[in-house]
Amino acid sequence: MAKTAKKVLIQTVLILAAYILHTSIFPNLAFNDISPNVLLLLTVFSSFEQGMNTGMVTGMVCGLLCDVFYGSVLGVYGLFYLLIGFFAGSMARFFYKDEYVFPIVVVAASDLMYNFVMYVTNFLLRGRFDFQYYFRCVILPELVYTLLLAVVCLPFIALLNRRLLRIDMKEKEETDVGNVQRVDEKDT
Repeated sequence: MAKTAKKVLIQTVLILAAYILHTSIFPNLAFNDISPNVLLLLTVFSSFEQGMNTGMVTGMVCGLLCDVFYGSVLGVYGLFYLLIGFFAGSMARFFYKDEYVFPIVVVAASDLMYNFVMYVTNFLLRGRFDFQYYFRCVILPELVYTLLLAVVCLPFIALLNRRLLRIDMKEKEETDVGNVQRVDEKDT
């Protein structure tokens, strides 16, 4: 129980920190009004490092935060980020967790998918058909900026994940030792 509460608390702090970075710090560091998608990075890295379910929940919460504070329809961003968590979690099954190139590729694919869906929902349905302009001026700069941030953040996220795994292993060992002692007490 304590292990789950600790994981939820850490994930909640990460989501809030990513949201604060996404909405207040990185917009001030924007390049041509384009800033990296920190919430997408957190969703992909959570899916990749902690599993599909954690990534989907993280994505849903990140998306709902976006919906509540600057979305026009509740649930749209939540669904997009949930699907990104699902995609990244399903891709993570096929590769080793110690690999650093694959998460960057998944971030790139996720950012492209996210921006394409955003183009369709925000521009194409409103009669703006200039995809080449949108790709060159919005999708590509955000992709590059997000990938640069991913390359910088990946070692820190891997370190955090290793520490979380150590906490899990210590608590599992303590639980196993406690269970063995209880079994021994029942035998006597």
